[in-house]
Amino acid sequence: MESEDEKVINDLVDDMFTYHSWSKDQVEKGNKVKEALAEACKVIYRNVPISSDRSSAIRKLREARMDANSAITHNGIY
Repeated sequence: MESEDEKVINDLVDDMFTYHSWSKDQVEKGNKVKEALAEACKVIYRNVPISSDRSSAIRKLREARMDANSAITHNGIY
């Protein structure tokens, strides 16, 4: 039998790895984030020399989008 703490942890982890469809409001917020980060990526492509640093900067923008999507999906829980 799992303890109350284990149940809470299991529920949080299960929620973290479950697909959650977005509401209209979440879609709008996600689109704003996507547009801002896509514009930043375009500026980097146009102005930063090809290099591992440029690749890293772009990868971090992609990571930022994924983390922002997660925060929108889970309403800041994690």
